[in-house]
Amino acid sequence: MKAAIMQPYFFPYLGYFQLMNAVDTFVVYDNIEFTKKGWINRNRILVNGKDIFITIPLKKGSDYLQVGERFLADSWEDEKKKCCVE
Repeated sequence: MKAAIMQPYFFPYLGYFQLMNAVDTFVVYDNIEFTKKGWINRNRILVNGKDIFITIPLKKGSDYLQVGERFLADSWEDEKKKCCVE
C-alpha cells in the first residue's frame, strides 16, 4: 500500500493531483502550524503573461495557530468582489 501526506494548498499544483492519483491513501495534513508566505492561502496565476498573486485574506492571529484554526478575515465579503484582471 502506498500513502502520501501533504499540507493543504490554495489552488494546488498539478503534481499535487498526480500524487493523489499515484497512491492508495492520500491524507491532507492540516494539524500543522500555519506558514506565513506559504501556499496554504495564496497562489500565483498567469494573467496576460504576468504572475499575479491571489490571496485569501485571513483573520489576524497568533503565529502559532494551526492551519485548521485560521478563519477568513471579516473583509472577505468585500475582497471577494475585487478582481485582479482589468
